[in-house]
Amino acid sequence: MGDVAQLPLRGIAVLAALLACLAGVTGCGGEGRPEVPAGFTEYRDGTYSFAHPSGWQRREGKDERGRPTLMFVGPRLPSGELDGQLHVGRIAGYGHDLDVQLGQFRGLAVMHRYRLTADRPMRIDGAAEAHRFEAAYEVQDKNGARIPFTLLGLYALTDDGILLEFMLRSPRRGSAHSQLPVIFDSFHLND
Repeated sequence: MGDVAQLPLRGIAVLAALLACLAGVTGCGGEGRPEVPAGFTEYRDGTYSFAHPSGWQRREGKDERGRPTLMFVGPRLPSGELDGQLHVGRIAGYGHDLDVQLGQFRGLAVMHRYRLTADRPMRIDGAAEAHRFEAAYEVQDKNGARIPFTLLGLYALTDDGILLEFMLRSPRRGSAHSQLPVIFDSFHLND
């Protein structure tokens, strides 16, 4: 296979993702928890866990209703955009069907001109329902240039009524772009 040490960092991240797939790692709460890849750090709370690039900075905030949110962000690119962003939202005691949240996301996607490339249910151990989204869109940088982005998103409604929103985004030309599948597949609901 050659000398892995000679691969650029982006190649190593892609290689790690491919090896995880070949090894049968199902990610997102499937059979067994994958190992935290080299260069990544695991975040864990009482409900969920995931791995993120070790250099990403943690930021805590609040959503429009004052509920806590968690973010991890990569470094700034010359365009001013973040090279990778991870957002986790949590609503305890969510009293609706998951379809309500999915409809809201689809409406926002249309409003912001996202092109949905995946919109499908998925299975996550410990979730009553889960749904995956993938989208492509563009943002304008400070000089007016259009920057293509990728978004990977997951909504999971736990058996005990907690709605989780797990969203990843990165410029397609950023180094974090190849890491998005690794981060996404590392998401698990805790036992």
